[in-house]
Order: sequence, then C-alpha cells, then structure tokens
Amino acid sequence: MQSDSSVPDPEVPAQASRRRFTAIEKARILDAYDAGSAIEKAAICRRERVYSSLLSNWRKQRAVGRPLAEQRGRKPDPQAVEMTTLQRRNAVLEQRLAKAQRVIDIQGKAYALLRAVAGESAEELDLPPWQKSSPK
Repeated sequence: MQSDSSVPDPEVPAQASRRRFTAIEKARILDAYDAGSAIEKAAICRRERVYSSLLSNWRKQRAVGRPLAEQRGRKPDPQAVEMTTLQRRNAVLEQRLAKAQRVIDIQGKAYALLRAVAGESAEELDLPPWQKSSPK
C-alpha cells in the first residue's frame, strides 16, 4: 500500500483547541452579520462556526470602545508601568529645568551687559543718578 500525502489524517485530535479570532476577523464577521437578513445571519453563524451570543459579546465590546482582540500574555505589572511613567515625567521635568537654567543664565548676562552699557552712557552724559536710567 502506498500512502497518499493528499489525503488528510482521519485521526481526530484528543482535545480540541480553542479558536482565536483576530480583531480584523471579528470586525469582518460582525459587519457581515449586521448587514445580513435573518436567514443570512444564521448562515454566517454556521459558516464561521460561532454562536450569536459570541457575536453579541463582540458587539458590546465594540460599542464601549474596547479593542476586539485583546493582547495575550501577562498583564504588565502596575508598579513597573507607574515607574516608567514617572521616569518619563522626570526626564521631561529635568529638560525643562535645564532650559530654565540656561534662560536665567542668559538673562543674567544680558542684565550685566545692559548695566555696563547704561553705566558708560550715564557717565558720558554726566547726569544725576535718578536720570541715568531713562535716556530719551
């Protein structure tokens, strides 16, 4: 006997695996289901091998704005999420502080320069001190 590779193995797996739908598949099935008549809705459920209750759950998820396909795996540790958020915020605040320090430094230098220029011009004009600050 020759084994034909085109014939599938008739053995059924011992345990059925759970079906998983991507967000795109869920949206496609829901759109087709919502657009169809009662007979077409039943045909869609049979073709996609889903129950109408599952479709109503998907519809509720979509109505409240939750993603149709949730990410698999462990949920992130709340402390780690808070830590990264605080680190980002700290970095932004440090950048703002450095910028403010540069501005203050520049303002101090500009003040010293203006004071030096104003002092020289007041001495040249030989005005009393109360009139030195407002030349016209």
